[in-house]
Amino acid sequence: DRFHLSNNPATMSQTLIWHLIRDNNSFMVKRERTSRSGAVQFSSEPGNLLNAHCFKYSGVANNNAIDISSDLSIRTKNCKNSNKPSKTYNAAENLTVFPSKAIAKAVATANATRPDLLSAAVRRTVKVVNGARVARGVKKNKNVKVVKSRSARK
Repeated sequence: DRFHLSNNPATMSQTLIWHLIRDNNSFMVKRERTSRSGAVQFSSEPGNLLNAHCFKYSGVANNNAIDISSDLSIRTKNCKNSNKPSKTYNAAENLTVFPSKAIAKAVATANATRPDLLSAAVRRTVKVVNGARVARGVKKNKNVKVVKSRSARK
């Protein structure tokens, strides 16, 4: 009975997980050092709202996380299933292409799970919804320059 393993595996602290994954993981994206600034590190992990490689925004290291993906879905992390990667996130709720409704749903979800990430969730939602509106033809992309051909200029 002394060596009996329980059904509940031991969970690690969030800080320990971050210290184990911060130097090397499959989600880390490093950019080369330029003459003006140092090397830049980004993260492509699910649940990282700003794609910043730091503990505060990490979706892997934190028990509570929000994932707003480009397919207009919002998911929250369930810390009870942290040892089962396929069941880590709850079922996805779909966002609409209407910015006010999508932002309201993101604000409600962020307040319930991580109030400190409220502004990041709003920024991410606005970018994702605007991208979806451009892709669906609801809104025109203002950043694209129209280049006329030489025959059209004459």
